[in-house]
Amino acid sequence: MKKSCWMLIAMMTAGTATFLFALLRRREAAPVTLYDRPEGGEREGGFELFIGS
Repeated sequence: MKKSCWMLIAMMTAGTATFLFALLRRREAAPVTLYDRPEGGEREGGFELFIGS
């Protein structure tokens, strides 16, 4: 086999391994919530932000 053929095989193997590793890490990761409301439903502190018309 030519040297370029071995390089192609090595690159495809590395790409496949990287893809499968990323899939395994994604499965293990816990879902991230953007905002969790505190217990009781109210924020602590005296600052309130009102957005609306």
